[in-house]
Amino acid sequence: MDELTAALELATEEELQQLTGLLFGRGINPLDYFQTPLPIDVQSRDREAWLDALDQRFRYLAADGMTVLRGKTRKVSYRQALIKVCGYLKIPYSQKLSTTDLEAEVFLHVLGRTWKRLPRSQQDILAQNIQNSLAEYNFPQPIPISIQKNPLSLLFKGSTAFAVSSVLKPILLKQLARQFAIHFAKYEVAKAALVKGGATAATQFQSHITMQMANRGMALSAARYGAVRTALGFLGPMLWTWFLADLGWRAIATNYGRVIPAVFVLAQIRLLN
Repeated sequence: MDELTAALELATEEELQQLTGLLFGRGINPLDYFQTPLPIDVQSRDREAWLDALDQRFRYLAADGMTVLRGKTRKVSYRQALIKVCGYLKIPYSQKLSTTDLEAEVFLHVLGRTWKRLPRSQQDILAQNIQNSLAEYNFPQPIPISIQKNPLSLLFKGSTAFAVSSVLKPILLKQLARQFAIHFAKYEVAKAALVKGGATAATQFQSHITMQMANRGMALSAARYGAVRTALGFLGPMLWTWFLADLGWRAIATNYGRVIPAVFVLAQIRLLN
């Protein structure tokens, strides 16, 4: 079992629905309308078939154009997809890193971009919450001083920039992920005026926690990596030919606009379960 399959098996039904909408939703890709099932059709299958469909779709979207044309997308590994994403996002990495460590670097990179888009007041609150959570947690080993003083440096330098043991790293990432999730859950509930007190508010808050961080990450990634060319009405015949040829290639090339947020959600599933 590879790390992609392992993460999918940890997912709740709500998380699987989110991934299904992300990977199978209709976009500008012409193939989405001819040979891709609707999200509702995918999630109506039994769980094993549903997971298999998500697995195959992710590998298809992560494959390059030549791999798609050869019909060998099933052979694309999750590790290969992560290495391509690291290259695309210009994230420094080592071939010695494990697959889950590569996933963590992508996760931290997207969190860092999310952080930069927050208002300063929200950054201050979140930074304090993260620092408090680390101070209160009973770690099995001492945390590096540099992380104690500035835990958010993990977002901007990556976990590989620090001498963090294999025992501490997953705990640090889990604490970071949880604090982001809780913060965005509260933030979104407050913005939507859903905080009413009592059991109702508690239920609404809990329903938001596990999904809010992924929603924010996907919105950020879609804005940055999912942009496409706009077809202008005055394009001449030669430019239209080029545009359609380019669009045709993009239909089978690596779809980073879907793959990047999918990796983010898979990392979150692994960390918060």
